[in-house]
Amino acid sequence: MAVLKAIGALLVLALVAGDPALAAPRKKKRNRRASRPSASAPARAEPPPPSVRQGVELWRASKWDSAVTMWLPFAEKGDPDAMFNMGQAYKLGRGVVLDKVIARDWYRRAAVKAHLPAQANLGILLFQAAEKDEAVRWLKSAADRGEMRAQYVLGIVHWNGDGAAKSMPLAYAYLVRAAAQGLPEATKALNELSQVIQPLDRANGWQIATALANNSSVPAQFQSAILPPPLDAPTAPPSPVAVVANAPATVETGSSTAVLNAAALNAANAGSTGETQMGSAPPETTPPPATLASPAEPPAPPPVWVAERTVPKPAEKSRPKAPRPPPETGWRIQLGSYPNQKSAMTAWTRLAAAQKRDVKGLKPKVSKFGGIYRLQVGPFPTRNEAMGGCKKLEINNNGCFAIDIGG
Repeated sequence: MAVLKAIGALLVLALVAGDPALAAPRKKKRNRRASRPSASAPARAEPPPPSVRQGVELWRASKWDSAVTMWLPFAEKGDPDAMFNMGQAYKLGRGVVLDKVIARDWYRRAAVKAHLPAQANLGILLFQAAEKDEAVRWLKSAADRGEMRAQYVLGIVHWNGDGAAKSMPLAYAYLVRAAAQGLPEATKALNELSQVIQPLDRANGWQIATALANNSSVPAQFQSAILPPPLDAPTAPPSPVAVVANAPATVETGSSTAVLNAAALNAANAGSTGETQMGSAPPETTPPPATLASPAEPPAPPPVWVAERTVPKPAEKSRPKAPRPPPETGWRIQLGSYPNQKSAMTAWTRLAAAQKRDVKGLKPKVSKFGGIYRLQVGPFPTRNEAMGGCKKLEINNNGCFAIDIGG
């Protein structure tokens, strides 16, 4: 960077010295009003310094080989974002030859430094490679820290009992958290699970989900036997990188997991998009051939009816529409989930009757989510006040957490 600044300074000095009007201004001081000195040529803007962010911009412009070249020095120096991005490049086969083993190595180097998407991606790749014991350790680490793809896959794992002990409360809890963050596949799976889960498992799952939403760990009585992931940094140097000039991504085929888990992994395999990391492209699909319908005879024109002359009525003055109420802002608290809207409102009615002072100014909202109905109350101006409301209004230890209305 110092060298670039020095070069820029020398360039400016050369321009100043080479322009007579700037190099010797005193000679034309008397005639300044008559003739002004010509403007000097603008100095060339310095290119931005190499950075992980610059590599992301190159990647977004489909300059994958240049992006990999930009990231490699940072990755070799231990930058977690750069190491994760190198893993993405190898997983997708862009800028380098597709190699899942090398991708896993780069993900692992970032994962031991607590890089959240790297932990999730490493767990997914290990699960696909049938190394499920280690896979679930990374998935749990990422899921408990809020990574929605890891939460989704781990929820399916606990639902099936494939890779970890079967646990309907844990399955329900992780799917609730992934769905709450907007993962469509998790919402679909949660709807299916809600049709078959027992009420006690649902209640326990809700308690776990509440703890996770409040950045707490899974309650001790529901903890699985999954061990923490191995956090020892790899000692071997990374594999040599051979950059490929903008090679197209390789289409993957086949899967070594059960049908439901394969669907979960395929859905979760899309990397997250961020300022210092990039996401994978959706899988390419071939559209079905269009079916051409045989041309039909043009329909006969409808009969024309001659209407009787009528005296036109004076046009009624349109009434101005009432302005829409401003959108609600602040925070709500979620007090529980119920099998139907009536039971949710019954719970609120009882709570409001028992704690009139605490519910003053609050309004209930019941919304359907899959096969359940969620009871929320608000608004609260701040998150802290919402959490204070949780402490006062929690129903039968069902769990309670704050939700940003505008989030």
